[in-house]
Amino acid sequence: MSRLVLRHVRAFDPGAGLDLEDTTVVVEDDLLVDLAASRDTTGERVIEGQGRLLIPGLVDLRAHLGEPGFTRRESVATGVRAAAAGGFTTVLAMPTTQPTVDRPEVVELIQARARQAGPTRVLVAGALSVGRQGERLAEMGKLKAAGCVAFTDADRAVKDSQLLRYALETAGDLGLPVITHAEDESLSLGGVMHEGIMSNRLGVAGAPGAAEVVGVARDLALAELTGCRLHIGHVSTAAAVELIRQAKRRGIRVTAEVAPLHLLLTDEELSGYDPHAKVFPPLRPAPDVDAMIMALADGTVDCVASDHTPQTELEKKVELDQAAPGAIALETTLAVILGLVRDKRLTLHRAVAVLTRAPSQALGRKDLGRLRLGGPADVCLVDLERSWCFERAEVLSRSHNSPLLGRTFTGRAVLTVAQGQITHESL
Repeated sequence: MSRLVLRHVRAFDPGAGLDLEDTTVVVEDDLLVDLAASRDTTGERVIEGQGRLLIPGLVDLRAHLGEPGFTRRESVATGVRAAAAGGFTTVLAMPTTQPTVDRPEVVELIQARARQAGPTRVLVAGALSVGRQGERLAEMGKLKAAGCVAFTDADRAVKDSQLLRYALETAGDLGLPVITHAEDESLSLGGVMHEGIMSNRLGVAGAPGAAEVVGVARDLALAELTGCRLHIGHVSTAAAVELIRQAKRRGIRVTAEVAPLHLLLTDEELSGYDPHAKVFPPLRPAPDVDAMIMALADGTVDCVASDHTPQTELEKKVELDQAAPGAIALETTLAVILGLVRDKRLTLHRAVAVLTRAPSQALGRKDLGRLRLGGPADVCLVDLERSWCFERAEVLSRSHNSPLLGRTFTGRAVLTVAQGQITHESL
């Protein structure tokens, strides 16, 4: 039996109403077995927390891990290593693989790679449609039996409304959520960045925010029609947020997420035609960013998902209109959210919740994102005062595509424990 002791920590779990100063946390094997006032306690490893914040292991709902098919960008092993450095103990892998996660054997392959990579929990999202082509439903029952926990076509909108209706109904019968990318592609086709003042100034084709708004409106209407659970991925516009706010008031079963870059950067980041700032959905103007932060603070947007999207240098070091969209984010998500706390735009309570309990609830999981005696030993020790620079040389992801390289942050995960095992340490 292995035993890990964390002493003199501030145990903080807003979902459980827990905030205990000077606490000792004891982990035996893969379970959290003690949580009490600090005292002399022995173990195979004893770590002095020095009053730092101990929170549940972070849960990510959107990571593109590249395997199988795109290991030049990322592998499961490098992806979970980056996740652990960011404080994540659970990651939902998107079906953006080759072959697509639309058959049980692909699910089993990813699960096998995850077991080899270590204790970080890799959950698998199955494709909603065969090949993510939006033409016919994947065999959802078989995918659930293989271990899938949600269904999504990831970064592709489902064009056929009838197909999405069937997907919601089928997933509802299986007790799993559908995650959509809400977009009317007929409006956004060919867009390189957000359509607006900046795109006009740069002479770059833009994708209007209305494309997202139309997509969100359609998806919400189908969720209301079916009564089934819907999770809307990477929302980025103020108008879409308002639709979600109204839908929740009407009792529609919807949750939503925002990506960290849409809480930090605006479309002005592209003023120098930097392909690293080309992401999907595109960076929006400041009013949209402000609206996303306010919606996250008031609970209209439930959680933050990294939207970790690795791309190779060859895919990024080209002209802006040719560059692949996306940015790595697992290592910086927590720091971005803690920055909102320092700026007093988000409470610490809410900041921890949107990265732990809220994403777990969106998946319908009660076992994740919690500090609970007898529960999984998934924890993250955070130094709220640690200043650090996101340097290229220290990136643990296989790719380095991020507009945040060279930026200094305050606040960092200094210890990550997944299923009782230390997966990252920088004390």
